[in-house]
Amino acid sequence: MAISDDIEAVLLVNPKEPQFKGEPYSFPESPDFHKVGQRGSVTGRLFVRYRYMIRQDMAAGLAYVGLASPGQPGSWATESKNYQFWTRATPCGSFSIGNVGAGVYNLLNYLAVYP
Repeated sequence: MAISDDIEAVLLVNPKEPQFKGEPYSFPESPDFHKVGQRGSVTGRLFVRYRYMIRQDMAAGLAYVGLASPGQPGSWATESKNYQFWTRATPCGSFSIGNVGAGVYNLLNYLAVYP
């Protein structure tokens, strides 16, 4: 692909100057940003009961499992002021969500069931 002679390129940064001087963002210094030693994990196994297929609990294989701040039902999908942590369960319904900051969360899940 050739560049037209009509286009003039402009260099916006001086290549001799370092691009960043230290951390470019200030949020890691915030007390609200949990450091590695302040994080934990949530593990478990998710079961569902789909009453039209079978009348006993079955593993929620490959379900999406997440943690989000408590709020009104469904607010996790529209509220983005807090962290959310998501993973996918294994075929037997086991899940593990790592690097979770300290706090109170609702456990959410989504599983597509096809009868």
